[in-house]
Amino acid sequence: MTDDTKSRIKKTWANFSEKQEDMYELGIPMFEKLFELKPETKKLFHFDETNPERWSKVKAHVKLLFDTMGFSISMIDDQAAVTPIIVDLGTRHFYYGVNQNFYLVFGECLVHAITVALGDSFTEEDKTAFMTFYHWIGGCIVKGMSMESYKK
Repeated sequence: MTDDTKSRIKKTWANFSEKQEDMYELGIPMFEKLFELKPETKKLFHFDETNPERWSKVKAHVKLLFDTMGFSISMIDDQAAVTPIIVDLGTRHFYYGVNQNFYLVFGECLVHAITVALGDSFTEEDKTAFMTFYHWIGGCIVKGMSMESYKK
């Protein structure tokens, strides 16, 4: 990643993180989009449309996801150090029943949530930078899932 890309990623995440007191609420549009595009993902989160508490499990996952994203962004200048951690995360996701194809759509959903939160201040250049970051993260996760699937 170029220095400009890294700078845009850090700036975007800082702006996104500061957008709302409960930043984990900012993840809801991401999962709404995911459930719309890939309804089969609802079962991974035990998402039940009729349950008034249906977003609580999703919000718990958003917290884990955003904490991981924040950590990865803080380590973006030392990707070699964080890569094994993200690959290991992929290994765990294999056992959760996550399909590798979900990661392509998930990046789009993440960008959707950031766009909802930041509006026009999230430029096309910022989106491209963030997708570059996401492709690296997603690639590490898929690598972990693939490595684990070969063991089976």
